[in-house]
Amino acid sequence: MYTEEKNGLKLLRFDSFRKLGGIACAVSTRAGGVSQGPYAGLNLGSGSGDKIESVEENLGLFCAALGAEPARLERMRQRHTANVAVVENGGSTPPDNTDALVTASPGVPLLGLSADCALTVFYDQKRGVLAVAHSGWRGALLDVYGATLNAMRLRFGCEPGDIIAGVSPMISAANYPVKEDFLEKLKAFYPGGADKRFLTLKEGRHFFNLRELLRLRLEALGVREHEFMHLCTFSEKELFYSWRRDGEKTGRFGLLAMLT
Repeated sequence: MYTEEKNGLKLLRFDSFRKLGGIACAVSTRAGGVSQGPYAGLNLGSGSGDKIESVEENLGLFCAALGAEPARLERMRQRHTANVAVVENGGSTPPDNTDALVTASPGVPLLGLSADCALTVFYDQKRGVLAVAHSGWRGALLDVYGATLNAMRLRFGCEPGDIIAGVSPMISAANYPVKEDFLEKLKAFYPGGADKRFLTLKEGRHFFNLRELLRLRLEALGVREHEFMHLCTFSEKELFYSWRRDGEKTGRFGLLAMLT
């Protein structure tokens, strides 16, 4: 990971894509932007309670930093699902109940939003195919990664071994305590104690490692090249919005990716 200052914004970039052609990709931070109050900075989430005009201006700033056209921006109404939409022209009404977007169209920017969850970009340079996925614990258990790769394979012939993945900052295990009802759900998907690979017991409390679960899923799916940004959205208050830290009245940071 490396940082880039552009147009008053502080962007995070993946080292994996630095020398590759055909893609523009960045993760936003709070730095810059016009939102005020609890949303102060570059809030990209229109459903958070912030002023719509502020969010749209922030989106324009983020798009400009990557050379993307705001009018072609493709968003989604994320609901912690494993549903995937394939995009052709961009700028359409955001599909509901969707947590991953796939495109093979240059110039169509794909946007995922988060306030603790992981945002992931998948890039197949060989076939010119791009995807962006949003995943919290629900999406991880429902296997939004597998659904995204299946869509890329069925529609465009992509193979996991040709794909490079980049994963945004997310909440760290140290700040992610979970209760018994969550443990029961986890055990239903990972019987036989396999869930212990991404659970830590400390002072009688369990802590969940979302990053480790996602890493294991990528490897199981055959995505050998992957890069994680090892920053915690909960602890890095100056950089990121965090639902678990600040509650519902908070903004969203984003991952924007586009074929060039």
